[in-house]
Amino acid sequence: MEKHATIDAYIGALPEPLRETAEAARRVVDRRLEGATSAIKWSHPVWSLGTAPVCYLKAASEHVRLGFWRGASIDDPSGRLETSGQVTAHTKLRSVEDVDEELFADWLRQARELTLGG
Repeated sequence: MEKHATIDAYIGALPEPLRETAEAARRVVDRRLEGATSAIKWSHPVWSLGTAPVCYLKAASEHVRLGFWRGASIDDPSGRLETSGQVTAHTKLRSVEDVDEELFADWLRQARELTLGG
């Protein structure tokens, strides 16, 4: 994917239904990750607390990945988070129906605590 200067431009360049899915996920993160700032970093949208990255959205050809830097430490009874190594984890969002605000709010709360706690 080409580089974009803003999150709006990044999401706006996605094909449907990925655009709608990314917009829905972004709304949840913006609402539920208290105190975070967002910007394009490493060529995709990233939400941070201070200088510490917490989560990101990254588009692939058939899904949008919602990932967490300390995601492997998040308690996830849903089983939807896939770990990538010992630190990060992500979930793949293929449609807007995959965006679960309450589940994501719990992950975001935990990710915030993990980030601020060390």
